[in-house]
Amino acid sequence: MARILVLEDDADFADLVKLDLEQAGHKVDITDSGTSAFDLITETHYDLLIADIYIWKEGKVQPDGGLLLAGRLHRLRLTESSDPRGTMPIIVMTGAVNRPGQENILKVASSVGADAVLAKPFSSRDLHKTVHKLLTDHRPT
Repeated sequence: MARILVLEDDADFADLVKLDLEQAGHKVDITDSGTSAFDLITETHYDLLIADIYIWKEGKVQPDGGLLLAGRLHRLRLTESSDPRGTMPIIVMTGAVNRPGQENILKVASSVGADAVLAKPFSSRDLHKTVHKLLTDHRPT
């Protein structure tokens, strides 16, 4: 199946996503920072990225979350079409959609290059449906 990178700061949630995707036959790696995710994507071919929009450490939002990472990869799509990192589909996820001032965060994520968005909590079915759609839509011809 597919090789998937998950960027998630909540280790328990990341493990649940990993277990769910591995049971579906995918190979899954986990990281908890956008910087390390970008490094991993540079070193290893991934078929899909699933990234939490906001990465928290020590009670503070970190500047290298999934939103910034999606933007960096989107810029590669626009400027370096031959770079395989720019062609990888991206799912962003967040639990912030119900927080004050965050109503449009999923639209913002789409505008910076996310191919799909998932609002936490999401079902296993929604995860699998979204993963399958993106992997099918982005299959090399």
